[in-house]
Amino acid sequence: MNKQITVAELVELLEEIAPPQLAEEWDNVGLMLGRRSKAVHKIMLALDMTAETVAQAVAFKADVLITHHPAIFKRLPHITDANWQQELLLQLAEHGIAVYSAHTNLDCVSNGVNDCLVKRLGITDEDILDNSNGLGRIGFVSESSLTAFAEHVKKALHADYLVVGDAGRSVRKVAVCGGAGSDLIEEALRHQADTLLTGDVKYHDAQRAVFSGLNIIDAGHQCTEWPVLEDLADRLSLRFTEKNWNIILKVAKESLLLRHV
Repeated sequence: MNKQITVAELVELLEEIAPPQLAEEWDNVGLMLGRRSKAVHKIMLALDMTAETVAQAVAFKADVLITHHPAIFKRLPHITDANWQQELLLQLAEHGIAVYSAHTNLDCVSNGVNDCLVKRLGITDEDILDNSNGLGRIGFVSESSLTAFAEHVKKALHADYLVVGDAGRSVRKVAVCGGAGSDLIEEALRHQADTLLTGDVKYHDAQRAVFSGLNIIDAGHQCTEWPVLEDLADRLSLRFTEKNWNIILKVAKESLLLRHV
């Protein structure tokens, strides 16, 4: 017999998958909004809480919206319709939709953002890039030119465009970090990677990488994190079945925020 569960029971499962204690100190993860006693029938999964994903959650009549990026990142002094973020939180509250966010804990955990990125790109013999916090991964691909590897990345991640910094090296040992991973340039160099793939690369960070002999590929913040959504949806659906939980789960359709024109 299928069992109906509450937000509290769902949170317990989510925190087994991505323990909150793995999150960075500056991060905000966990249940952001909602009653823990609320029954859960439908779940929407998304990278972000945006007008687009909230509208989909409302239309789907979701009970919970699970996001990767925190729905509430910094302390809110009030919640009104004064800005877009607070307006969305009000809409979710008015429709009884709880919000749960798993951010850097989902980045670093096994089978999280970075492992899914490695799998999507066909990187083998992978290892953790930064052992101090579990962020990033490093492994190997069949040797190719930077141009050929960039084309592979673009297709694999369904990226609208890439930004590439060419250090004049072929691609064999690749470091990756979903989202914004420029802080891992030194770690990539220390591990003797020839290429770092991430998102949100700033000009001077690109200079530091390229002039130090490291190819760098900016595939965009969203595109480097999207692979985790389908994988997490499959894993959650399997766990729901194992537990006889009667839950319908749907992955939101999200538009690229930054597009090539």
